[in-house]
Amino acid sequence: MPGFSLIPKHDEQQAHLIRRYFAGTLSSLLILGFMGAVHVHGYMSLRGLQWCIGGAMASYVVFYVLLRSGFNLRFRDPTLAGAKILAAFTITTIAAYHTQSDARSVFLPVLVMSFFFGIYRLETRMMTILALSCSAGYGVMLGLLGLFNPAELDMQLETLRWWILTIALLWFAVLSGHIGKQRKELFDSKLAMESMLEHDELTGVGNRRYLTNVLEQEKSRADRSGTPFCVAMLDLDYFKKVNDTYGHAAGDKVLKVFALVAQDGLRRIDYFGRYGGEEFMLIMADTALAGATIKAERLRGNIANTRHAEIDPALVQTVSIGVAEYRRGETVADIQKRADNALYKAKASGRNRVEIDA
Repeated sequence: MPGFSLIPKHDEQQAHLIRRYFAGTLSSLLILGFMGAVHVHGYMSLRGLQWCIGGAMASYVVFYVLLRSGFNLRFRDPTLAGAKILAAFTITTIAAYHTQSDARSVFLPVLVMSFFFGIYRLETRMMTILALSCSAGYGVMLGLLGLFNPAELDMQLETLRWWILTIALLWFAVLSGHIGKQRKELFDSKLAMESMLEHDELTGVGNRRYLTNVLEQEKSRADRSGTPFCVAMLDLDYFKKVNDTYGHAAGDKVLKVFALVAQDGLRRIDYFGRYGGEEFMLIMADTALAGATIKAERLRGNIANTRHAEIDPALVQTVSIGVAEYRRGETVADIQKRADNALYKAKASGRNRVEIDA
């Protein structure tokens, strides 16, 4: 098929899942090698080895198709960890069925190892259900042995093995659920910490770090696709007078109101944040200079028309804005400097105005 690749190039999440799946597949091939060794030493029948190899190959194909087609995204767990556990356990149980009784215990650790597929993905409840299901499956295997091949069944020994396997699986299910819960808590804490690091505590908008990251992303996208984007630097006019006249608490309130008004009407692909002090930045994706200038002028007018009655009905806060369009190949610092130059021009020209870097 023209253009087909084993790993998708335009979906990083699916590509990551498939890479992890390939790594897991390689490790499972080692298990097949282990089964081959059991057969070579005369403890497993050739038919049993063939069943295991055939089942493994079929599962490899099925899981890859599900991942590569994106069908896995329809499930709550797109990694399909539960299904992988059942598949691995089933294949290993088939191997145990075709193995002599005195050597069957070598597969008990392998059966427990199959649960590693869900150690970070599944909750305790699901892992417990899987443990009980797998234990029941092992019991069915013993029942079939007693029915079709009783010579290979030492019931007292096999019952002991079954009991040990069940306890080990349940213990592993509880442990895995606990580890998964801790991992989720750590992940949530990390997200919360990252959110704190990238957002301004006073206004709630993105901070300088956030804006810098967005600028880098937009630059990469523009260099790759050629789509335009613009940067606007905004600075509140005579803001120091607000603090001196009404106090810093009033100044903080003005900043909060400014941030709210500035964000009104922005698109989802626009990014707004506080660069520092009373200076803010607006990044407008997929926008050329003409459109960015219109948007900046509209924002300037909205700010000028905003009243701060709680502080002083006569207080009017204005903003000066400098706008620049990204030039392909320039650095993030370059476009930011040109937007800053346009802002200085707006300040020098009387404030409460929009200037562009042509």
